[in-house]
Amino acid sequence: MMNPGKFITFEGIDGCGKSTQIQLAQAYLVQQGFQVLTTLEPGGTGIGLQIREILLNRKNHRLVQESEMLLYLADRIQHLKEIILPALEQGVLVLCDRFHDSTIAYQGFGRGLDLNLIRSIEEKAIKPYAPFITFLLNIDPQLAVERTEKKYPERNQKDRLEKESIDFFQRINQGYLKLAGESPERFVCLDGSGSRENIHQKIIENLTIHLSNIPMERKSV
Repeated sequence: MMNPGKFITFEGIDGCGKSTQIQLAQAYLVQQGFQVLTTLEPGGTGIGLQIREILLNRKNHRLVQESEMLLYLADRIQHLKEIILPALEQGVLVLCDRFHDSTIAYQGFGRGLDLNLIRSIEEKAIKPYAPFITFLLNIDPQLAVERTEKKYPERNQKDRLEKESIDFFQRINQGYLKLAGESPERFVCLDGSGSRENIHQKIIENLTIHLSNIPMERKSV
């Protein structure tokens, strides 16, 4: 019988460096012989890409907060059923750039939507498939904003969320830390202001510990 895969997520505010770290982690795990799937939210499926365009398009400034939340959840359910669960059933190690913690942090803490409402919607559809490990790259929001501005020097290059205020990202950051405190067995908090190499090394150390005694489907590389 095939061993189920493991689901690992990377979280943090925009500009924390998680997208870089997920790529580095994938390369390392493939070298170790694991079957690895790297994916992201929003936009991990064809339908999700269409939802992503709505969510991040700067022209959609009239998108109300409740609609935004539901679009993220719709993207997540599609992503989970179409991509993530089938991969896990095949014994694949799934690395995901954002998952349900992002909705609680961004729409709950950032936008101020009712946390109980968000959690009640996710309770049956999402919670049973909580990640095995979540790497949270914690970074000062001001530094994250500076990184984003360096990446996109022209304001019109930023997407709808990247154009938000520093206060918005501070609330999100506090939300992430609260979530990590509520689930210390799942979260691995890392200093996102460190060097790319040092952060990568700490991620590898944690992955080695968490995956060492778990039988996984492997492939030759």
